[in-house]
Amino acid sequence: MGGTGFGPKGKLSMYFGFLVIASIIVIPAYADQVIQPTSGGTIDVGFATDPASPTPGGNTNLQISFVNKSTHAIQQHIDYKVAVMEGSSQICGTQILHTAEGSVTIPCQFPDAATYQVVVEVDGILFQPIPPETATFTVNLGGGNSSGTTGINSTIVIPSWIKNTAKWWSQSQVGDQDFVKGIQYLIQQKIMQVPLQSNSSATSGASQIPSWIKTNARWWASGQISDQDFVKGIQWLVSNGIIVV
Repeated sequence: MGGTGFGPKGKLSMYFGFLVIASIIVIPAYADQVIQPTSGGTIDVGFATDPASPTPGGNTNLQISFVNKSTHAIQQHIDYKVAVMEGSSQICGTQILHTAEGSVTIPCQFPDAATYQVVVEVDGILFQPIPPETATFTVNLGGGNSSGTTGINSTIVIPSWIKNTAKWWSQSQVGDQDFVKGIQYLIQQKIMQVPLQSNSSATSGASQIPSWIKTNARWWASGQISDQDFVKGIQWLVSNGIIVV
């Protein structure tokens, strides 16, 4: 029997295919999110709080989206976990959960005027497990913020090639000078903001990079510490004249 080849099953397949495409298009990310890649670079994570400026003891919603790096659309079917940390103490969070939509809202209450780290872990994409990758965001409720403002701090995102350089340097595959040149490039291009501390000794010309900086580089390259924590070590290098800017 002739025809176009689109019987009831074919039409049904086309209909559901259209629904899948439409759903990808219409599911929005939350407005005004800070977006950064996970530690392994597999996917981007968007983060915002509602209200935008949380208050200690108030109810806050953490708004998290998972974004496909190629299409920039919301990535559906994500296995994830969230931990909100105040220092070494977990304030709130989740176990490993699954979101079909790719965007989630998690209630949390920040107890103090302090700085919190929101660690979003991705464990699977489209029903396929992946080695855990994390994205870390900072929420400051006035603890240690000299301006007294609240909300999400601007997130430093460092290019992946610098992370590779840090890894090779921590393994002594490249020398100190190669590592320093990479950091100087970031500072000169204003990718990394490194203000001098008030007790800076930048003219002292310290000649040797401490071993703890190399340890930080190894941890940062493997996703064990955030970009912000890594930058603190770089600030020490600048303040002590090891990196000249």
